[in-house]
Amino acid sequence: MAKQAPLRSKVYWLLFGLFGAGCQPQPEQPAVAVPSVYQPTSQAGWQRRSGRLWLSGKPFSGWQFELGPANDTLFVGAYVDGKAEGEHRFWHPNHRLKESRRFRNGWQEGPQRGWFESGKPAFVYHFRNDVYEGSRKEWYPNGQPARDGNYQNGQEAGRQQQWFADGGLKANYAVRNGRAYGFTGVKNCVNVWDSIAVTH
Repeated sequence: MAKQAPLRSKVYWLLFGLFGAGCQPQPEQPAVAVPSVYQPTSQAGWQRRSGRLWLSGKPFSGWQFELGPANDTLFVGAYVDGKAEGEHRFWHPNHRLKESRRFRNGWQEGPQRGWFESGKPAFVYHFRNDVYEGSRKEWYPNGQPARDGNYQNGQEAGRQQQWFADGGLKANYAVRNGRAYGFTGVKNCVNVWDSIAVTH
C-alpha cells in the first residue's frame, strides 16, 4: 500500500497541473459526476467497442490521460460508463493546445476547436447530437481560410465556400432544399462513347 502513495501523488500533481494551475483557460467540467479514477492511455487493456471506451473488459468511468516522452500532457478527457463526457483536450508536443472537443453522453456537442502547432486556428465546428449543426470553418496552416460553410441536422444548408491554400476560390455555392446552386468546384465527367451507338 505504501508503494502506491508516490503514484497517487504524481497523478494528483498531474491533475493539479492540468486543472488547477497555470494561466491557461480551465477545461469545462463535465455535467455529470466523473469518478476520481485516473488511468494513462499506456495502461494495458484499453478497447473501443460499440462507441464506448473499455478497460479490462468493463466500460471505463473516470479520467484517461496521455503523457509524452518528457511527461508532458498530450491528452486528458473524462468518461462515464465508457462514453466521452465534458471537454476533452489534446496538446501538441510544443505544449500548445491542439484540440478542444466537447461531449455529452458520448456524442459531440457544441463547439469543437483545433489549432496548428503555430497556434493558428485549424478548425471550428459546431455539433448537436453528434452531427454538424451551424457553422463549420477550416483554415490552412498559413492562416488562409480553407472552408466556410453552414449545416442543419448534419447536412449542408445555406452558403458554402472553399479556397485553395494560395487564397484562390475553389467553390462558392448555396444549398437550398438539399440542392446546390452555384460553383461547386466539381466537374461533371461525360464519356462521349456512351452516346455513340456501336454496331457490328
